[in-house]
Amino acid sequence: MPLGSLASELSDIDDRARRALGVTFDEWERRFRRGLEAMARRGALATGGAPGRLATTVLAALEGGLLLAQLRRSTAPLEAALDGVLELLGAPERP
Repeated sequence: MPLGSLASELSDIDDRARRALGVTFDEWERRFRRGLEAMARRGALATGGAPGRLATTVLAALEGGLLLAQLRRSTAPLEAALDGVLELLGAPERP
């Protein structure tokens, strides 16, 4: 979340910082994509979605959930966002 806030604040006023933060988010997204591709190869990815698009979804849910959790001073929004991602991926429900 701190990087998301920083990116939001700097994206319109500091192009160099925006690019540097973009590189960081791109790396996170690549790592999510690689994990999702590995899941797809093993047949563990229930959805037929493209791993690249799913990686973007995971990152967006994480960042959005963190922002709402901070604003509401509750982990419930983050939990809901991550539960939604797990459901999309076909992961077993958590207890």
